[in-house]
Amino acid sequence: MATLKTGLGNSGVPLAVCQIKIVLLGTRPPIWRRVLVPADFTLAELHNVIQTAMGWENEHLHEFRIGGLRFGVADPKDALMGGPRCINEENAQIGNVLNKRGPKPRYIYDFGDGWEHALTVEKIRIDAPEAGVTYPLCTAGKRNCPPEDCGGISGFYHKLEVLSDPNHEEHEELREWMGDFDPETFSIETVNQKLHKMFRASRRSKPVETARPKSASTAKMETLNALLEAVGPGLQLPHKQPQRIRPGERVPLELNDRERTLILEHTFADEELTNRLRVVPEPGERPVFRFTLDDLDELAGFVAAEANHANDKKLGKELDRLFARIDNVLDSYTDQD
Repeated sequence: MATLKTGLGNSGVPLAVCQIKIVLLGTRPPIWRRVLVPADFTLAELHNVIQTAMGWENEHLHEFRIGGLRFGVADPKDALMGGPRCINEENAQIGNVLNKRGPKPRYIYDFGDGWEHALTVEKIRIDAPEAGVTYPLCTAGKRNCPPEDCGGISGFYHKLEVLSDPNHEEHEELREWMGDFDPETFSIETVNQKLHKMFRASRRSKPVETARPKSASTAKMETLNALLEAVGPGLQLPHKQPQRIRPGERVPLELNDRERTLILEHTFADEELTNRLRVVPEPGERPVFRFTLDDLDELAGFVAAEANHANDKKLGKELDRLFARIDNVLDSYTDQD
């Protein structure tokens, strides 16, 4: 049983946390989740996070593909077949194999149906200790996960089409098999309850060392040094309190011509998001576009994915800067209680 991580590590130093977006490839509109996972988690633990966050039932084989490497469950039979099929995922920490500038990570589940997930490390952040916050944690997501064994992407959308047509000859049979499946249903609360149960905190007590008290300045400097050593580039420190807005309220995002071009020509953002960007502002008018936080969240995910996968370094840096600006706007508002 894995251990649930709190805001402070055993040494009293805040944890390095990876913010990862998981997108089920081939789905339109996309089925996705955003999770916060400690950087010292293994790929085996990340597998369980993905299964729980997406809604899979862990009934089939899986593996991670990162560059030319494959990570998965160790099989003793591999030694008899001339070597391991893949690297043992229990020996790989995500902080060492996943990053914002590495190869395109993929998580494959069920080699028959072939569910392929794109994993994007959107940022590495330092947890600001907050009462009651534990990791791993799902912070966002949209749409229901396909049912197991439904025939992959093509089978899934065929079944949705049949379910929506009461006159289809397969409708009743499929309705009996899929029950009251709703493709739009997703509950963050349910996911986090399952994550908390799966990664519940260890009850074993740990010895407490008695140390000579340090001065406030010494303690602060040692903590800062430890943080910088732990995460290096990509450090995200706590920011100011976000402005409260109403759910569904739109907030302004200023985009120049180049930034609009980056989104329109270099991302796979849905037309629902991009159509408003095609309206050219009048001369002298500020190029301000308004989005809901959900829209901005999806847009940021598309930009981050392209930044992570860009082969052109200059383009990648431009997309990185654009993502940082969108992410800063997201962090400046909240519609949550």
